Amino acid sequence: MRRMWVFLAPVAVWLFALAVSAHASTASAPQGGRGGGWNIPPTATTEKTPLTVTDAVIASGKKLFGGKCQRCHGELGKGDGPDGDPEHREDMNLTLAARAARNPDGVVFYKIWNGRATPKMPVFSEELSKEQVWAIVAYVQTLRAKP
Repeated sequence: MRRMWVFLAPVAVWLFALAVSAHASTASAPQGGRGGGWNIPPTATTEKTPLTVTDAVIASGKKLFGGKCQRCHGELGKGDGPDGDPEHREDMNLTLAARAARNPDGVVFYKIWNGRATPKMPVFSEELSKEQVWAIVAYVQTLRAKP
């Protein structure tokens, strides 16, 4: 019996350490259940733009998109910009209707605002105001194909 414990004790310790490690990585995962390195608060799925979306707001968002986002996402938001990552082109395609449900206004806002490391998305909270980011969100939502 003692020999069995000599073998099982290290296995039990290893399993315990594995469980603690898994819990720690889950606890430190980005908020909002989005994964993929995004830092999105749980409230993002229900957040709506504070702006009244008008043609002028969409035009402003389009102009900002052209200066900040187009180089990676492409002129039409298809993920085909010259600085885009070809391996993640589908992730960068903002026109896919199927993604609309997973990316409501608040989620898109925090993806732009907070960015992520991999695949690379710049942090725009350091360059743009919240109002400017919401204008980009308004414009990006017009790029989506209708289901």
